[in-house]
Amino acid sequence: MNQNRRKFIKNIFKSSAAISLSSPLLNNDLFANYVSNKLKISLQCFSFASEFYKGNFNLSNFSKIVRETYNLDGAEFWSIPFMGKEKNSNFLNELRQKSNDYGVKNTIILVDLLDMQTMKQGNSLASIDKKERNQAIEDHKPWIDAAKSIGCDSIRINLWSDASMEEVMKVSIESISKLLEYASDKNISIVIENHGGHTGDAKWLVNLIKKINNKKLGTLPDFGTLNFCVKRDLNLDFTAKCFSQYDKYLGVKELLPYAKGISAKSTQFDLKGNETDTNFKKMIRLIKKSNFEGYMSIEYEGAIRDTFSQQNNHLSTHDGILATKKLLEKYI
Repeated sequence: MNQNRRKFIKNIFKSSAAISLSSPLLNNDLFANYVSNKLKISLQCFSFASEFYKGNFNLSNFSKIVRETYNLDGAEFWSIPFMGKEKNSNFLNELRQKSNDYGVKNTIILVDLLDMQTMKQGNSLASIDKKERNQAIEDHKPWIDAAKSIGCDSIRINLWSDASMEEVMKVSIESISKLLEYASDKNISIVIENHGGHTGDAKWLVNLIKKINNKKLGTLPDFGTLNFCVKRDLNLDFTAKCFSQYDKYLGVKELLPYAKGISAKSTQFDLKGNETDTNFKKMIRLIKKSNFEGYMSIEYEGAIRDTFSQQNNHLSTHDGILATKKLLEKYI
């Protein structure tokens, strides 16, 4: 190779190195912007649970609140404030139209077959009783229809059961597979949140997802510590004695490859604005390193805890939502 050719090739490598290090196509700021564009912030309706119980929250106004009060463009719904109107086509059309009017994307309906006064669970998809499981499947179908009607992509289900992990795995595969047949026809996904109990064990939940092996089934990682409590006693004021706690940072990391949404749960904040139960910086770093794209939903739980405990230890609903939004915006 002659000297000129060596010089030419050397210059090419120098130029390539310069492009790699200084090109705006690859610089850190642009990469950060790309990651930020992948992650969006939505608002979970459960954040208003305290206002709902006080009679101060109307689901019909949710999209307006999301846009005008918090300047967000994603709305995550909760089944309880539907107040039995999940089959009312006029009501569902109103919800969809208002979201369209305010430029808000409806994402998920969190389905809780639950009496919130007594905390008694309804029919469970994970029940050992086949009759109850079949009824639970039927109970979820109207919510799939509602999700379709208002423009959501998915519904969140629960898998409450006192049976063993092995038993719950077996029956859940059966019931979820049947529910997916119905949901797939509507182009609606089913997501499972780490909601305590067996689902609080992320490895168990991932194994369930893998065994069913359906693209319309995914996870909804939740930051909550209690959400990763595998064995607990839950009281009406949301306090709990946890007998088996799963590492939530490890859990979120394990659930992320299957995530169709993320619940950025918050409860309490220190004077610097940091959430005291979860290191948001650490959580969001995990999310950024994953392939997740979509909405991270603000789920502020402090106010409802005060409502049940009849104390005043947390921020108000409004202030708690704003504090959570500020944290997410800081680290996204």
